[in-house]
Amino acid sequence: MSLPWINLQILYAHTGWAMVLAACGMGLLARRHPFPRTVAAAWLVLAFVSCALPGAWSPAYWLGLACHLPSCLLVACCTVVVWRRVQGRTGDRVLPAGLALALAAGGVLLYADSWGWLQLGLYVRGFGVEAAFAGLMLGAAAVVCVVNGLQRGAAMSVLLALMLFALCRLPTGNLWDALLDPLLWAWACGSLAARAWGRRRPRGAMTPSPPSPPSPSAV
Repeated sequence: MSLPWINLQILYAHTGWAMVLAACGMGLLARRHPFPRTVAAAWLVLAFVSCALPGAWSPAYWLGLACHLPSCLLVACCTVVVWRRVQGRTGDRVLPAGLALALAAGGVLLYADSWGWLQLGLYVRGFGVEAAFAGLMLGAAAVVCVVNGLQRGAAMSVLLALMLFALCRLPTGNLWDALLDPLLWAWACGSLAARAWGRRRPRGAMTPSPPSPPSPSAV
């Protein structure tokens, strides 16, 4: 078991939370309409500058107290969102269905095991050989998705998260911490709920159209 350097963790905390704040801010500002690239770039710079402030002046300090460290996958997904916003594209504010379903199910399993409802020891296995094998399988699946053009944004996010974990062991040296955290799990569950609501809404929102006036020929 190898753990990341403490200084590397501190640097990752500031940069990771800055990217998360940048993505959240752009998502709230853009809504359904794109905004100028200069505004997106200015917001990105503001997020990184504010998170670079020392101590309690930095939003990363308070986010770290509440949520510890963001997962590598959350930072990678936020990076994809920021890249799309800077390019002027709106994009979806929900995760792809496949990724959201996998994260939601994995989160339920891991949290149930951590709380003692299950006795599988899944979190501890994230430090061992099983984690290396699981990372290889996930990386291979992500490469296949990228090559075949299936959800390239989500697949690239998974690849970036796995690469960051393999090279630097961030954020904690545990594979599950690199792929999941409470914020990302909430994002996944919210994405599934939004997609389910979007499928049901058109049926419930259908209203009878008013009768068309008779044509002159019919009269």
